[in-house]
This record gives sequence, structure tokens and C-alpha cells, in this order.
Amino acid sequence: MEDGIYLQGPAGWVWVAESSLALTIQANDLTKPDSIQLTYSNQFTLPHSLAIQRLLENAEQLDAGSQHPYKLIPARLIEEDEIAFEGVAELQQFQGEWQVSLYDPQRALFDKLAEKSIRDLDLSWLDHSWTLDQINARAGATEGVCYPILDYGTIDGGIVAQDTIFPAVFVPTILTQMLQEEGYRPVGAWLDDPLLKQMVIPFTEAEPLARDQEWIDARTARVTVETMAPTPMFGGVLNQIMLLSVDDRELDNWKDGKANNFNTTTYSYVADAAMRLKVVAVQRFMVKVDVGTVEVKLQLEKNGAFVEQAYWSKTTGYNQSRAKIDQLELDIEILLKKGDTLKIRRIVQKRSAIAQWEGFIMNDPDSTYASFIPDATIHTGDTWLVAQNLPDLKCTELLLSLAFKMGGWFAIDNRRKTVELFKLTDVTRNRVQAVDWSAYLEEGEEPSLSFQIDPYAQRNLLKYKEQSGVDKGFGDGVIRCDRATLPAETTLFTLPFSASMESARQIGSYGAPLLIETRTITGSGETLQIQKKATGARVILVEPTKSFEISTKILNTAGEVVPATVTLTGCWFGRRPKTVLTNDNAFSLSFDPGPAQISEVALIARYYDGLKQVLRRPRVFTPSIHLRSHVVANLNPKLPIRLRNVRVGEIEISDGYFYLNKVNNYRSGMTCTATLIAF
Repeated sequence: MEDGIYLQGPAGWVWVAESSLALTIQANDLTKPDSIQLTYSNQFTLPHSLAIQRLLENAEQLDAGSQHPYKLIPARLIEEDEIAFEGVAELQQFQGEWQVSLYDPQRALFDKLAEKSIRDLDLSWLDHSWTLDQINARAGATEGVCYPILDYGTIDGGIVAQDTIFPAVFVPTILTQMLQEEGYRPVGAWLDDPLLKQMVIPFTEAEPLARDQEWIDARTARVTVETMAPTPMFGGVLNQIMLLSVDDRELDNWKDGKANNFNTTTYSYVADAAMRLKVVAVQRFMVKVDVGTVEVKLQLEKNGAFVEQAYWSKTTGYNQSRAKIDQLELDIEILLKKGDTLKIRRIVQKRSAIAQWEGFIMNDPDSTYASFIPDATIHTGDTWLVAQNLPDLKCTELLLSLAFKMGGWFAIDNRRKTVELFKLTDVTRNRVQAVDWSAYLEEGEEPSLSFQIDPYAQRNLLKYKEQSGVDKGFGDGVIRCDRATLPAETTLFTLPFSASMESARQIGSYGAPLLIETRTITGSGETLQIQKKATGARVILVEPTKSFEISTKILNTAGEVVPATVTLTGCWFGRRPKTVLTNDNAFSLSFDPGPAQISEVALIARYYDGLKQVLRRPRVFTPSIHLRSHVVANLNPKLPIRLRNVRVGEIEISDGYFYLNKVNNYRSGMTCTATLIAF
């Protein structure tokens, strides 16, 4: 192939210009520890040729309708018959010719994942009935969904309330799904790391939901009647459907959602999907009873059949002054299938064989109305929707969190469609495969040598997100650099997850579970109240080989609360309960060891030896280099750089190993600079 820049079109790769760009090549810039960086080019121009116009579908024209300015285009840089760079091109602007930049292929994948929440993933194959049988069936699971032993704030006497037994989703399952949906797959040794394999994201919301608020709002209706004079009654019978014909006065809060489920012509609510619906209907009236007994009913009908009613009845001598206005309220939840139709019927009639009475039914928005509100809460026995009940985290947030926890970065192979995590520690421990760059140095040009790596300080903090109920700093860690010339302290990054502490409550022989407090109990007996709240996203570890029978209580078919047991999985964050100890799980999610954490290896000790080694003697060496195209084409970020028996300016190097932090302004056949960090 001819040297130059190529863009991919419908017919394949198209040569578009000679190379005039400079590349900044980087696997991961250690000077930006709170993000993952990309290889990129300086901005360059593409001539306004016929070939470019055809390829870009005349995107420069205002009325062209082309999508090319709004999407990334696969691009290649060919030098000396080598693919020196393969990534994506971004069209910046047009002014007689196109201004373009090239980016690493990670850009396309990360841009897509940045727009997607993990709640948006298709995890429907993990959905299941929320019953004890299904919970028990997932004990010992190593992928998908498991049920860990957690205290959500309501454990009493070692008994876990059935409606607080919530699932957790394995992180590798989420990771694999998010990449597969974009056409990629995770590969590499990092997938076999037991810490990653045992990492799960538990439920942390106030209530488990089957739908989001937008869906609920679209199917919510609050309806009333046109204002009319009260309907008088002097004995006899009133039996009619409530004439609920007003749903379009939003200023008065009478409205029907976007799904238009309420029909004001037939006075009925029609379900457009299966749902649990809360129905409330109100009717005000006045009845005076002289003799006998009178009754008033508000009835809910489904598909023309009676379902439930609210009932009122009074006898001889009631309301002789006619001053009392009564109100009847129907309040019910009902399960609907798609197409089910609901109506409200009102009935006023005598109940005794003989009755003498009079009164009226009121017909105004304050006296006659109904509301239909879908209940999105998942109840025991319903289907648990796995994706819907994950924390609302962007996919990129989860990916970055994994990289930060494991002290690494992601390498994306756009041709093989693979994603692999590399760790700095792997680089520093791989001297045997170091690539010798001694011959590429421009020995006549004076290099720079710095003894400080920005933004690192004497104390470098790795932090979890602060959360009410979790001790400040719990789970955090510090990497120290014993250099008095550095700033005192800096935060390298803060994860979007919060740490989890042990509960003060015990569960039988299991011990103290982790506390994720989404419920608070106040009062007791008849005054007992449970407040529900969401908490910060969490990540914990489970031990699939350690399952335990835990006491709970269930409602049997007779409506009685009876004892039961459920099999749940042991879990931890920092210190392992003695009951989950194995020879293979001596690790934790704390960056530094927490209280009483003795045998569990923390994240810094497990993954950050490479950075600690770099910070013992910070040295940033920036020489001028001359790289051939084949060197750039075969650059491997996993391998260290070796320099030996060289003199560059005033600096002599007998034998040194370096992390390749960055190649700055690479152009074919020209001198550029490399940022090398010694270890």
C-alpha cells in the first residue's frame, strides 16, 4: 500500500492524503492517574478532493444529511508498508478543507460506553422469580447472579427479613456483556484473577423496581368529572360508571401520561403492558336515613367483572340535619395483563327491605376523581429485573474503576475486537522481555532528566467515595514517596463506589455481615416505621464455596408469618469473616489494610508494586529518539524499554529499565522525544 493516511469507506480502505501528522503515542500516562489516555495526532488537513467528497458523502454541505461529521471513521497511517497506526479519525471542522485528528481505537469504544449505563445492558437472561426457591438455587453461583449475606438495616435477632434478601451481580458478567454489546470481548490473564472473579455489585437502591420513572409517568392518569350540579336522590337506586371525562387540565393536575392509557370516552383505563397498578377512587356524597339501611359502594371492575369495593352503610336516624358530607375511598393494587380494562362503578341503594332516605352524589373535581398509578416496586414472587436494579453507573465508570483497583490500563485491539487489562507491575517485573532502544537515541542532543513526576506527592491517596454511615477514610489507601521536595498530599483518584463496613448485628454462627444500610427502623409494635433510602454504589467480594442457611420469615398460603431458612453466600469487603476463610481468598477490596485486617492482602500490596517502585526514586528521562516505522507499528505497551552502554549528552547509562510513558510528536523519518520513567 502507498504510504499515507487511509480512511475506511463502503468499498474498503481509501488513500486520502500524504502523512503530515504528528502522533503522540501513549499506553497510559502516569502523570494523569485519574484517567486513561489515548494515542492521538495533531490536527491535520485533508484536501477537498472528489475522492474525499465521495467518501464523506459531501458532508461539508449544510443540507447534505451526511452522518460523517458526527461519527468516528476507521483510519490507518501506512509508513514503509507498515501499519504504523490504526485508529479512528474525527472530523473537526471544514474551511475549504477538512481539519482532522486521529485517535486510538479506544476512543470509539469508550465514547459509546460513556453514553451507556450498566442499567441499559441486556441482562434479561439473568432475570428470575424473586422467591426463596430461586434464591436458594443461586447459592454457590460463580457468575451471573448470587445472593450474598448482607444487613440492609433490618436484621433482628439474627433473622433476615425476606424482602431485604437482594441479589448481587458478578462484575465479570457485567464486563463481558458491556463489551459484547459493542462487538468486543475481554481477553488476557487478568480475567483469571480470583479477586476479579469474586467481585460483585450488590443492590443499593431504596426499592427494587421493575420500571423507571419515565415509564411510570407515561402510564399514570389522574382523572375527574366535568363540574355539574350534585345528583339528587329520593330513594331509588343509582348504579353507574363514574363519568371520568377530564384528563387534560395539567395546571389542575388532571392528566393522562404519554401512553394515553385512559379513555375519556369509555371512562376506562386500558393497560398497554403487564403491570401492577395502584387504583384510588374518591366519591363524596350526602345521605340522610329516616328508616332502614342505606349503602354506598365504589367498585373496581376489570374487563366487566367485579374485583373489589369500598363500602359505606348507615341505618335509621343517620344525618338528620343533612350537614354531614361523607367520603368513600377505594384504594387497591391490582395485577394487569396487556389489554385489561378497568372502570369505577358507583352504587347508592337501600340495603334493607324497606328504607326511606334522601341525599345527593356530588359531581365536581374535588368530590369525584380517580388516579391510576403503576407500581414499579418488585414484590416477593415477582420477576427480579437484574439490569434495572443495578446502580446507575456509566459503563466507562465501571471500566475505569477496575483499572484503578488493579493498577492498570486497557489495551484495545480494534482488528481482533479484544480488550485486555495491563498492569504497571507486570511491566516492571518483565525485564527479561525488555525492548532495547539504545540504538534509537539521538546521542548528540541533550536530554532532560526530572526527579519529580507530577502530580505525585509525599502521600498519594487512593480513595472510595464517601458515604453516610461509613467511617471517613475506611477502605482508602496511601502510596508514600519519601521526597521532601514534593507536595505533602494529593488524591490520585476517587472511585464511584463506596466502601462497606461490617454490621454491629450478628447472624447466628456466620458472624457479622456487611452493612449496606438502606432501611432504618424507628419505634416498635404499632408505632414501628421503616424508612427506606438509596445508598452509594458498592462493590464487594463473595466466596461461592461458602454458603450458609440463614433464618428468615415468610408469609404462607394461609396468610400467616412463619419461620423459614434461605441459603445465602458469604461475602466481605476488608476483613473476611472466619466462616468464609479459604486458602485461596486472602485478599480484600481495601486499598490499605483496615481494622483487624491481618491476613487479607490489600489492593495496594496486591497490584501497586510497580508504582511504588517508580516512586522510590522518581526519574523522568526525556531523550530525543529516531524511530523507524516498523518499531512504531510493533510497539508493545506491556514491555519495558531498556537502555545500556549509552551516553546521551551529559548523561551516561550503563544499564537501565524504563516504562514508556509517551512518545511525543512522532513523524516518520524525523526525530521525536520519548518520556521514559525509570524503575
